[in-house]
Amino acid sequence: NTMNNNTFNFTRFGKYFVSDLRNTFNNTWLTVLLTSLSGLIAYLFCGTIHLLVDGSWASYGLIGRAISFFILLYVLILVVPSKAYGFFTDKRSGGFYTLIPASSLEKFLTMFINTALLAPLAYVAIALAADSLLCLVDPKCGETLITAMASGAKEFNELCNIPNEGLDIQIFSSGELFWGVVVNIISWALTFLLGALYFKKNKIGKTILVMILVSMATSMVLTPIMFHLGEGLIDWLDSMDNPERILCTIKWTSYSVSVLITLALGVWAYVRVKTVKH
Repeated sequence: NTMNNNTFNFTRFGKYFVSDLRNTFNNTWLTVLLTSLSGLIAYLFCGTIHLLVDGSWASYGLIGRAISFFILLYVLILVVPSKAYGFFTDKRSGGFYTLIPASSLEKFLTMFINTALLAPLAYVAIALAADSLLCLVDPKCGETLITAMASGAKEFNELCNIPNEGLDIQIFSSGELFWGVVVNIISWALTFLLGALYFKKNKIGKTILVMILVSMATSMVLTPIMFHLGEGLIDWLDSMDNPERILCTIKWTSYSVSVLITLALGVWAYVRVKTVKH
């Protein structure tokens, strides 16, 4: 029981989580707020420029707002971990952090919840609320991102529903796309959390550099392997008479790989928190 108590204690975790959330909020609220409102600010900026140049109010449409919504979401995910936990690599505050009476698992879970779940959720809530408010005030704004996402999901499902020999095949659903994006966001957040926990300076820049190097190395290793396996793989897919099974296999393989990578990043971050020496 003591082992269990040392690894995870719900009451202790609750207390620690609340105090860390307060710290994280103090360190990141301005970043989260500004990033969440940047889409709105950019929209108003473009509208103002148009007004000054042309004398009429107009700004970019739904596509532009949707693109900026996603770009800014990823910008936030890049920035928040080092804003919230950048102190980890600092000798003094990092040393103090190791003395906080909470287990490594509790500390890691708190970091994970704050950077990979709460920060993106706060961004989505504020950005979508600002967008809806904007469309309420500006008649030229058109459809809000929320209604566009809802109707887009429906259209996406219809687009991916392919009738084949009297059967409807759903090759991809908006739900699967949604969870794919969620897993992707979490793995990005964990990657930049690792950067915050390892690099002393220029945490974000160094993490991006490592990501570029890793993707280059992976493609160098995987390309010849894929060439080598390619023919066998194509023959194997060819032997499946059912196109739906082929698509499902490809889809679930890529999902499984993403989830495994995300889990590995999480375990790595946990190990870093557990074994750090200042």
